[in-house]
Amino acid sequence: MLKLYCFPRSGNSREVKIVLAEKNLSFQAVDIKAPGFDREDPEFKKASPKAKVPAIVDGEVYMSEAYEINEYLDKKYTKNPLMPKDETACKTIRDWVAAHDKKFVLKIGLLVIETLLKPKDQQNEETKAKLRAEITEGMKELDRMLEGKPFLFGDYSLADVSVTPHIAALPILGSGVPGEFKNLTAWFKRIQERPSFKQSTQ
Repeated sequence: MLKLYCFPRSGNSREVKIVLAEKNLSFQAVDIKAPGFDREDPEFKKASPKAKVPAIVDGEVYMSEAYEINEYLDKKYTKNPLMPKDETACKTIRDWVAAHDKKFVLKIGLLVIETLLKPKDQQNEETKAKLRAEITEGMKELDRMLEGKPFLFGDYSLADVSVTPHIAALPILGSGVPGEFKNLTAWFKRIQERPSFKQSTQ
């Protein structure tokens, strides 16, 4: 059975869980934050030399990095495809995800650190305000992209998967999708209606 190394608060791990759910694939989730988990486990180290999650073991395949895993899963398990058939269109999505990871998803990750992982007396309110402003700008871009479209690139794809868990995390960070972003709000409602959204929280 496919094995997924992850932990509950990892948005990147949830990306992979969404793809696994969309593909109806069974897998064994291994929580690396669980008591007794050995980070020196040879299989885990082979799958993720930098000890990061998500990481998978699928037969003889050992991989880390969420998008690479998701693209691998989509290519190997062809049921319910999450990428277009045209390679040029695939590259457009791949490049978009790589860029958005750096300028949007990364900001949400930094806000998680500042808001949830740092002790209260070490949190910087100016940093949090700056990150929230940058995240809002990112949501504005998504809202523009979604004008007249149900999903980011028309059909549901790995692009939508790549931002879903991170936008879903915003309410616990003292933010959320502003009501003015009507396209993004409608998109997120459609996302939440997909069975994979709820399944990925398990």
